[in-house]
Amino acid sequence: MNHLTTDTIAALATAPGKSGICVVRVSGPNSSTVAKQILDFDPTPRTAHLSKFKDENGDIIDEGIALFFKGPASFTG
Repeated sequence: MNHLTTDTIAALATAPGKSGICVVRVSGPNSSTVAKQILDFDPTPRTAHLSKFKDENGDIIDEGIALFFKGPASFTG
């Protein structure tokens, strides 16, 4: 089994340190499902959305820009 195509992963894509902005990448076959849970809507591919981000309880924890790049025409897939 190839973990590069079967796992859904999330990781910080911003250098460590103090910052008001952070990039979090989610990649893999269930990334769309993860995005729907965090954003509470189905993001349109290749479109920037001003979004509220939720935690696992559905509580809003932050606001930011969400971008969704659907594979296979994305950098990671």
